Amino acid sequence: MLRYIFDTARSAAMNMAVDETLFDGLQNGAVLRVYFWDAAYTTIGYFQKNGGKAVRRMTGGLLVNHKDDLSYCFCADTENWKHIYSQEDTYKAVHSAIKKALDFIDIRSEFAQVKGNALPNDLCVQTLYSGDLMLDGKKIAGSCMRRRGKKIIVQGSLHLDLGKPAAKEFSWEFSQNTAKILNIPAVESQLTETELKEAEKLALEKYSAPKWNDKF
Repeated sequence: MLRYIFDTARSAAMNMAVDETLFDGLQNGAVLRVYFWDAAYTTIGYFQKNGGKAVRRMTGGLLVNHKDDLSYCFCADTENWKHIYSQEDTYKAVHSAIKKALDFIDIRSEFAQVKGNALPNDLCVQTLYSGDLMLDGKKIAGSCMRRRGKKIIVQGSLHLDLGKPAAKEFSWEFSQNTAKILNIPAVESQLTETELKEAEKLALEKYSAPKWNDKF
C-alpha cells in the first residue's frame, strides 16, 4: 500500500521532522506526503554549510527557498522500490509521476536536457540535473534523497503556486501515478497523533537546534 497524505502548511522544522518521522516509522510499503509552508523558509542539504537561519534536511542537495511551493516526501523500502540503489532512476521515476500529474491539470512541463555532469552552485533551482522538470525555461521541480539500510527517502519541491484546489487535484494524481510505478494501491491517510507528537519533539530537539542546523 502507498499511504498518501495531503498535509497542511507547517514550519520548516516541523516539516522536516514529520518527514523523518514517516521515514523512521516505515515498516513496509511506501508513503507519499505532500505539504506546504506556513511562512518563508530556507532549507539546506545535509552536507552544506549554514550561512544563515536555514534548517538542515536529512537528505542531500542544495539550498532551497520555500514559501508558495508545494513540497513532497516519498519513502519506500526495497521490497517495493526497485530503484532504491539508483539515484538517477529514482529521480526519473518520481519526476515522471509529477510530470504526468501536471499534465492532468494542463501544465506542460519538460525534462531538463543536461549534457555531462551539472555544475552545482548554491541554489537548487539554479542547478540542473538530468530528470529535473522545466517550465518556460525555468526549473520547477527537483529532488534529493537518502538511503538508510533498506529504506529510501526522497524530498523535493514543486516551485509553482497552484492554489489549493489545483494543488489537491495535482497531489492526488501524483499519488496515483506513484502507486502505478509501485504496482500497489494508494490509500489517502492522515498523520496520527503519535506521529505528530514524535515530530513535534523532533522539531524542537533537532530541527530547531544549532547542533543540527549548524553542524558543518
